[in-house]
Amino acid sequence: MRLGPLRHPWFAAFTGSIGLGGIGDEVARLALPILILDLTHSIAAAATLRVVQAVPYILFGGIAGVLIDRADKRKLLIGCDLLSVALTLAIPLSVAAGVFSLSLLYVIGFLLGTVEVAWGVTTDFSVVPALVEPDELTSGNAAYFGVDRAARVVGPTIGGLAMAAFGTANAMYIASLAFVPTLVVFFLMPPIYETGREAGAPLTARVIANELAEGFSFVWRSQILRWLLVLMFIANLGGQGIQTVLLYVLREENHLDELTIGLALSAAGAVTIISSFAAPRLAQGRPLGQTLLGSVAAAGAVLALTALARDWRLVVAGFAARETTWTSFIIYAFVPRQREVPARIRGRANGAFRTIVLISNSASPAFLSTVVLVAGSSLAFAVAGLLALVAVVVTYFTPLRRYNLNEPPADERPGLAAK
Repeated sequence: MRLGPLRHPWFAAFTGSIGLGGIGDEVARLALPILILDLTHSIAAAATLRVVQAVPYILFGGIAGVLIDRADKRKLLIGCDLLSVALTLAIPLSVAAGVFSLSLLYVIGFLLGTVEVAWGVTTDFSVVPALVEPDELTSGNAAYFGVDRAARVVGPTIGGLAMAAFGTANAMYIASLAFVPTLVVFFLMPPIYETGREAGAPLTARVIANELAEGFSFVWRSQILRWLLVLMFIANLGGQGIQTVLLYVLREENHLDELTIGLALSAAGAVTIISSFAAPRLAQGRPLGQTLLGSVAAAGAVLALTALARDWRLVVAGFAARETTWTSFIIYAFVPRQREVPARIRGRANGAFRTIVLISNSASPAFLSTVVLVAGSSLAFAVAGLLALVAVVVTYFTPLRRYNLNEPPADERPGLAAK
């Protein structure tokens, strides 16, 4: 008998499809940077791909949120998956046709990132809250992330084997399968996640501007969301580029082959499963805000210690420990963004939130790669850890630390959390 949020059949189906898709996604996350490093041997070129994939959130995140609030979410998600399959297949097909180039890869990466803007905001903040009960959000997010992390344990190993057997570019055929499981689920799923959809006024430039402003204004007026945004912005400036640094250390500094790198990343991912399923228990008995800050502080301390490692195995272990604590943080950080935002503006508010956070995410790979080029990879780990600790210090004496999960969500309070 299934207990908790997985007792809801469509949540279980959706979570399972995300898990299957995570395997293919990890193949791409391993193959693309290695493809670039093999072509250029440049960490700056690999970091540029991460930036290119994140820039669409900055450019389109807010507008996408406005459209998501009005869209038929089922059709939107089906369209996103179909586009993602086509774009991913374009990489190995362009290699086979002899037209592949680094510039083409950046263009495809930008387009995939654009599709992910709509897909990610819709699934995380509209689909998941609609498929579980309001008091199951923490456990629902934990199950969602736990299954995803379990899939990502085997993904790098499969990617390493595929690259060794078929070549780096051809491994992207497997990555294209990442979007098929959710595509099937969204085709079959009834439109039970349309809660809060509003037709609104006809879309004009003025209407879009007003609704964009409403999303950013809501985030700013909510003390909890505002300080959560500050926490994530500072911490992500160091943390989001750390995998690019890790791949550079393994491939360029230690000259490891694809399979070894894949196995190392799989081992690192294995421990994150523990944090995914332990997160709800760790949050019990204290305000959720304290747990949020504690998770970021732990991630920062681990990265700072990783700077002292001289063996690549210790570097991987430090990365694994950081990912474990950060996974817990992400599970907790979803809850205020799901609870504090009324369903009718969930797309535009979370689109606005992500737009600002992704500015930091986009800068992180370039920032850390610059640190590597100037002062070495060890200092890059130290800087990333220091930024996480600074984020905790800056937000410690704010209402975020006292945020209590047991408080009623914004829909049940006057003023819609505008404090």
